[in-house]
Amino acid sequence: MADRHSVQLSLNSLLSKLGDPDPDMRYMSLNDLLGILNSPSSTFLAHDQGGASALAECLLKALDDQHGDVQNQALKCLGPLVLRMPFESLASLLEKLTNLTASQTIDTSVPNTALRYIVTALPRPQAGQPPSQEAIMAYSAVSRGLIPRLTGPTPSPTSRRGSIVKGMLEKDPSKGFSSDAIDVLIQVVTCFGPLLKESELTALQNSVMSIIDNDTAGTVVTKRALAAISALVLHFSDAQLSAFVGGLVQRFNSPHLSTVHRRHLIAVVGGIAKSAPAKFGPHLPTLAQFIFSAVGEDNLPQVSH
Repeated sequence: MADRHSVQLSLNSLLSKLGDPDPDMRYMSLNDLLGILNSPSSTFLAHDQGGASALAECLLKALDDQHGDVQNQALKCLGPLVLRMPFESLASLLEKLTNLTASQTIDTSVPNTALRYIVTALPRPQAGQPPSQEAIMAYSAVSRGLIPRLTGPTPSPTSRRGSIVKGMLEKDPSKGFSSDAIDVLIQVVTCFGPLLKESELTALQNSVMSIIDNDTAGTVVTKRALAAISALVLHFSDAQLSAFVGGLVQRFNSPHLSTVHRRHLIAVVGGIAKSAPAKFGPHLPTLAQFIFSAVGEDNLPQVSH
C-alpha cells in the first residue's frame, strides 16, 4: 500500500486539476480520485478532518460543473468519501448540501441526488441485529445535518442574524414542492427508519402531510409524498399511528374538504393499509366509513371490530 504522504500528494495533484479549463481533464481527475477513495490507501482520511473537508469542498464545487459527465463523476466520489470522513466533516457536508438545495441559481436536483447517494452509502442498521457503532454514528450525522432541513426552516448559516433557510419540503414560491426532496426523505427512512426518534418521525410526517393537504401540489409530488407516508408508518409506534389516524379522521370530517383532498386522503389510507397491514388492521373500522362514503356505499353494514 502506498504511504500516506504519497497518497496525499496524489490527492492534492488531482484536486488542483479540478479547476482545469478542459472538462476531459476534470473528468479524468475525478475518475482517478474515485480509484483512490475506493482503495485502502485512503483510510487515513477518517483521522484527517482537514483533508476530508478539503476533498468535500472540491467535490461540492464539481457538482456545479457545467458538464454533466463531470457532475456525475463527482457524485460517484461522494459515496466512498463519506465512508472515510470523520463525523464532524460528514455532518458539515450534509448541511452544505442541504443549503445548496435552496439555491435559486443551480439545478437543485443535483444536491438532492448527492444527498441520496450519501445516505445510501452510509452504514445502516440491519434487520434483526443491534445497530453497529458505525450505523449509529452515520445516523447521528444525518440527524444533525439533514433531518432538520427536511422537517422545517432552520437558521441561516451565512445570512444576517435571525434569518432562516426554508425547509426542503416547503413550497417554493417559484418552483413549488420538490419531489427530489421527498425522495431524499424516503431514502433516509428506508436506511435509518429503525433509529429515527419519535419526534423526528412526527416532524417528517407533518412535513409530508402538508404536501398531501395542499390541493396545488402536482401529481408527481403527491405520488412521492404518498410513498413517503407509506415508508414512515412502518416505524410508527402504536400510539403514534393512533394519533396519525386521528388526524386523518379530522381531515375527512372537515367541512372544507375538497374532492381533490378527499382523493389524496383515501390514497393515504390505501398506502398505509398496503405497507403496514398488521398495524393498520385495528384502525380499519375507524377509516373504512370514509372510504365507503366516498364511493357512495353509505348503506353498507358497519364494519365490526
